[in-house]
Amino acid sequence: MPVIMAVNGVMENYRPSFGSAGGKLPRKRRAQGGSESEEEEQPQAVDAILLAAQHAYQQPPQLPPQKKSSALAQDLMSGSVTTLSPEALLTDAWTLMNKKGFRHVPIVSDQGCLVGIISDRDLLRFSRGPDDGIAASQRIGQIMQTNVLTATPTTEIAEIARVMLDERVHALPIVDGAHHPIGILTSSDILRSLVSRAPLEVWT
Repeated sequence: MPVIMAVNGVMENYRPSFGSAGGKLPRKRRAQGGSESEEEEQPQAVDAILLAAQHAYQQPPQLPPQKKSSALAQDLMSGSVTTLSPEALLTDAWTLMNKKGFRHVPIVSDQGCLVGIISDRDLLRFSRGPDDGIAASQRIGQIMQTNVLTATPTTEIAEIARVMLDERVHALPIVDGAHHPIGILTSSDILRSLVSRAPLEVWT
């Protein structure tokens, strides 16, 4: 983290000045009537500044750093998607989530198009578990969420994170041009990437 300097209440990065010893800020010049010793030091300070400037101009020009491309959904999403049909029972969703450790399952039509999503919270609102009598008789299509936020493989992670935060959702199916789910991205995937793949530019 760079050193921060407050200038009239405005924060900015501190940059050492040419000719300043050890990176300290140069001392203010005394008002008229200062000692001769200080006045004799001024030419030396000017020479140091000129020498530093000359050295800087002799250095080869440095290109500005290349901006890293933002991470995309395809970089972090889980590519293997397990789906269920609207005709499946809640018991099927319970069994799948318990076996795979999922918290969200996309629901697709017979043509493979995304038509909904179901979460563990949805299941808990209607049944207590896979052995519940309700779970064994009620179909997913009756309780699934049909308004599903989705993203494409090239959607930036920053945008997905903003949507998750604004809409308070924790998973977005990733779909192709035909609206077939080809992946799923969760808030845990994003948090995990920030820890294991830093520095990852996801907010640009």
